[in-house]
Amino acid sequence: MIKHRRRRKKRMRNKSNFWWWVGAALAVLIVVLIIDLKPWHKRRAGDSDQWPFRDMTKGPYTKDFDGIDISRHQGRIHWDELMEENSQLSFVYIKATEGSSIVDPYYKRNLKEAKKRGLLAGSYHFLTYRTSMERQVENFLANIDLDQQDLLLLVDVEKDGTRNWTREIIQKNLAEFIRLIKERTGHSPMIYTNEAYYHLNLYPEFNRYHLFIANYNIPPQLVDTKYDIWQSSKRGRVRGIWTYVDVNQLRKGVSVDDFRFPR
Repeated sequence: MIKHRRRRKKRMRNKSNFWWWVGAALAVLIVVLIIDLKPWHKRRAGDSDQWPFRDMTKGPYTKDFDGIDISRHQGRIHWDELMEENSQLSFVYIKATEGSSIVDPYYKRNLKEAKKRGLLAGSYHFLTYRTSMERQVENFLANIDLDQQDLLLLVDVEKDGTRNWTREIIQKNLAEFIRLIKERTGHSPMIYTNEAYYHLNLYPEFNRYHLFIANYNIPPQLVDTKYDIWQSSKRGRVRGIWTYVDVNQLRKGVSVDDFRFPR
């Protein structure tokens, strides 16, 4: 009798342990699903073809600019309003790719809409430290149509993309990227970076290239060379775009024809 009672208690204890583990496993599964789905996150650029759903900018509209550069972060652009309300707008650079595998989901649409309205358009690639220059050039050229380029191709090189590289490695890899682009297209790309990064990492070895320089306080001051485009703000407020956007000015004496993609 005593042995029978012990066996029954053992079975009940094992059954209890079983259901405890089932409950624990379900709890872990629920937590994992919540973390993965992230229901608390707000809608982001690229989540919907209609994003942004309202104008997210405030303040006076930007007046002093000749061009803009755009990516998925601008979401859906109201192109007719953009062109009608900004008669001074003469060019746009559009993000195409990043690293060896990322393609901007808005690239093809933005390029099509810009060219449909007669806006001079060029494409850019964001350089990263994660993969080889060969693979990054392949990603870039595989996702753009050279026949659709009005402006020189553009390589975006900055701290966020090259944070693990020394000055020597930055120069070696950027030179390799430029070499491969020229080898396969016939023309070297323009270089985009900010002024501090240029002085720290690229001067004077890259002085001979077309330069697109960011400085959000004053026009760039480069030694022994000149820039073509000045990115004067990353928080431009422009009619037709419902997020802040990079706005750019041509250096005095420079025209868009100076960096057109040769035919």
